Amino acid sequence: METTVLKVGNSLGFKVPEVILKEFDLKVGSKIKVDFRRNGDITLRKKPQIRAGWENAFALYALDGEDDLMLPDFLDAETDTFL
Repeated sequence: METTVLKVGNSLGFKVPEVILKEFDLKVGSKIKVDFRRNGDITLRKKPQIRAGWENAFALYALDGEDDLMLPDFLDAETDTFL
């Protein structure tokens, strides 16, 4: 792919074709890691989102009734007495 460096405010940027945006699920605000090599190569990698998908997973647990407390309530009361 070839693209052109553009002026963006006080910085520089470049256009990414829509097909690439869709393929890698990139949106405004997506985090990417940029590596610059001494030989002139530039590598872009999408940073994984921490806890991506957790909300949906926990919703499924709740639907299946798997969201019960794993520790008994009395542990909370004992902890409170130490604080």
